Amino acid sequence: MKKIVTLLFICPLILFGQDFKKEFTSKFRENEYNSTEIKNILKNWKKTSKNDVEYYISAFNFYFKESQQEVLQLTQDESQEGKEALVLSDSLGNKSGYMYSQINTNDSLFKISQNTIDEAIKLFPNRLDLRFGKIHTLGEVKKFDEFTTEILKTIDYSKKINHKWFWSNDKILEDSEIFFIDSMQSYQNTLFQIESDENLKKVAKKMYNIFPNDIFVISSYGVTFLIEGKNKEALELYLKAEKINPNDTIVLNNIGLIYERLSDKKNALKYYQKITEVGDKKAKALAEKKINQLK
Repeated sequence: MKKIVTLLFICPLILFGQDFKKEFTSKFRENEYNSTEIKNILKNWKKTSKNDVEYYISAFNFYFKESQQEVLQLTQDESQEGKEALVLSDSLGNKSGYMYSQINTNDSLFKISQNTIDEAIKLFPNRLDLRFGKIHTLGEVKKFDEFTTEILKTIDYSKKINHKWFWSNDKILEDSEIFFIDSMQSYQNTLFQIESDENLKKVAKKMYNIFPNDIFVISSYGVTFLIEGKNKEALELYLKAEKINPNDTIVLNNIGLIYERLSDKKNALKYYQKITEVGDKKAKALAEKKINQLK
């Protein structure tokens, strides 16, 4: 036993981290893992391997999973969200209720997970995967104000480092600016889907301030004005986008839509007609439908 202890202490510290990660991963993947056992692994890992990013990622994932507690909910009403449910029947075979599985968040454990990833981001500020991990979990628990705040922080920091990001294993992220813009588009789509218009506007505006000549960024910012009914402001943006790519059918369609809203039938027809010349089969069919409606 003494020989084993001696050998452990002469190994490089990085081996401790690798061993802890292997042990953690093995235990964490078990369907019915022992949370106390995993907490002890994490405690020893942090004590032994200072500033190991893999520790922070593992602890963050563990405490987030622990914070998501599945509960059964009994109700007389059928779910409006299309959730699967166990249908309960009375003695006559009539439906008497529904039993749903629902995920509740333990705020204390969720806070631990967030504090853990915050520590990691402070130590490794250029690791985009850490920031995206935090944003993802905030979205999962529907904390969309905090979700938005974290996105805005990430956009600001991206500008600061000229969009030169690292990813897992400290690898340089290839085409990081393109990847970053695409990811922000996805987050904006989330905000659009839940109709969080104010938060969507904040993100779209900040992205536009930093990437004023990216057609996707311009288009997303234009959507926020369409939502607000500010057609002239939206039109200005989409006409700018058209100059960058005259054949983008989404841009052309939105310009046509705006002219419809402005009761400018002539220009609306002009842009829908252009889609029939440059668009794919689906885009052409939709444009032709619009043209027929306007004639």
